[in-house]
Amino acid sequence: MKSWDDGRENREESRRRLREALAQSRSDLSRSWKIYKRSLLAMLGLFMVISVSMVAMFAEEIAVEHPYRNLQDTEDKWSIDYEPRRVAPFSEECDWHEQKITTNPNSPLFSDTVVAESDDKVGDDNRYYRDTLSVIRIIKLEDSKGYNLNTSLLSIDPSNSSILIVSSELSSNTSLYTGVWVTYEFDNEAMHHWWLPDGYDVCIFGTNDQGQDLFSKVLYGAKVSLKIGLTVATLTVIIGTIVGSISGYFGGRVDEFIMRICDIFFAIPGLILAMAFVAAMNQVTSLTIPVWLGVLIPLFVMASISSSYLSSTVPLDSIVNERTMNRLTYYRWWILAIPIVLFFLGWLPFGIGWPDLFGLSDDNTWRLIATFSIIVLAGIVTLADRRFVLDTSIEGGLERVRESFDWTNPWRYLTFRTVAVFIALALLFNFSGNEGGEIVLIKDFDRLWKVQAALIFTGWPGYSRLIRGQVLYVKEMTFVEAARSVGAPSGRIMFRHILPNAWAPLLVAFTLDIGGTILSASGLSFIGLGAEPGTAEWGILISESRRYFLDSPWLMLYPGLAIAVTVLGFNLLGDGIRDVVDPKNRR
Repeated sequence: MKSWDDGRENREESRRRLREALAQSRSDLSRSWKIYKRSLLAMLGLFMVISVSMVAMFAEEIAVEHPYRNLQDTEDKWSIDYEPRRVAPFSEECDWHEQKITTNPNSPLFSDTVVAESDDKVGDDNRYYRDTLSVIRIIKLEDSKGYNLNTSLLSIDPSNSSILIVSSELSSNTSLYTGVWVTYEFDNEAMHHWWLPDGYDVCIFGTNDQGQDLFSKVLYGAKVSLKIGLTVATLTVIIGTIVGSISGYFGGRVDEFIMRICDIFFAIPGLILAMAFVAAMNQVTSLTIPVWLGVLIPLFVMASISSSYLSSTVPLDSIVNERTMNRLTYYRWWILAIPIVLFFLGWLPFGIGWPDLFGLSDDNTWRLIATFSIIVLAGIVTLADRRFVLDTSIEGGLERVRESFDWTNPWRYLTFRTVAVFIALALLFNFSGNEGGEIVLIKDFDRLWKVQAALIFTGWPGYSRLIRGQVLYVKEMTFVEAARSVGAPSGRIMFRHILPNAWAPLLVAFTLDIGGTILSASGLSFIGLGAEPGTAEWGILISESRRYFLDSPWLMLYPGLAIAVTVLGFNLLGDGIRDVVDPKNRR
């Protein structure tokens, strides 16, 4: 057995290579930054994106009004403040409050002293409460019909500015038995922004029709929109990259089948297809999948990695006839794939399928045994294929497998394969320990989640076709042929050699697509298929302000500017990255 000291030279060599790789990365980043900052518009786009990102990150600290969680703790709600409504930006009316006072002495609610209180608010415990206000001055007094009364009929207690004193003349007026409405200015320091000068530090975007601070809602809208944009763009890139890589690398009927599916998606406008998808999922309240189905993805990853690892550790003998390889390569996997697919889908006319096998018990131990049995079976099939189909020797294979686990050199495990193994293992243990027969992916599948799912569903074909073209180009290069000639498995060739040399257009498309996704999500919310009414989302804010456009144009202006700045910023950022990855600029 090797000791730790035996691996000293290998560790030194690994560290040297790691230092060289980091130095090369720093050099590439420095050169890329020099190219990027040549463009003034690209720098402007970067500034816009950073600004919007910082606003979204610190929205809770900057905003003066905040949402509360509903009783189910599933979504944010905004308290309705009925005044002031639709006031202009920087209006002093934002420091005003209107309150009803009972003036009928026969009413159980009557008192000659009234506490100045806010409207109902919702606390962290989801209970209603009211704040006591400190009154600065009384602005006007009105009866129930809206007629002005003399403000001297109501006064502020000199010893306590939160107490209003009702005069005897006001309480004895029989025509005011329904009560009066008083408007007063109060100490509204919580709604003032400390970083703005006096007179411009309150309601800087005005208020909407429900009396809510528009500035706060626009800030929280940045969090919602960036979350949608980044989530959708990331998942569509991942799905499109996987599908496009498979299509471009294997070609033939696989490529033809995948591309025809993409053509179906391209035949229908993306926004129309997203609208149909959102409408079709209207009744879905949570997103769940069976446990046996959730285990399949990490199971296939582990089985593929183990099979690829055994194939590289037990290489083909040089005596294997090339004609035999060409004859068997095409159909030997189809012979194996058909029963495997039928088994995992539970369609075998005999025996037991994967859903039945996995569901024999809810015990975590049994589920793990069943899962790892399939992984071991994949390794056995790989070795049997090498031994009996390709007629190669596997003598000494076990020894080579044991020697390949070099614990004396941890640096050699800093690979994508190691990350994939750990993630797959974590998912297997997590999903296998799930109680019941279902895995809850999204507990509260609200309309914002449906918008994201719709945009992911309609967005991946574009990335798939883009990466397919890059894979078709790169896989014909000499270094790929060299890797294939030494027996490197398809997964290693694809992820180690092809994709690192095909990512540049994908990065540009990803950056540009974030802005497009935000615009599409806002469009769906604008027509009523996106966010719920009252949500702090830019599209729904514009939609709610349409009826007041002529009287209160700022209600539409500020959310519209937020969308424009964000989308333009990402587009300019993508243009700058395009200049960076252009080979002509890197000479």
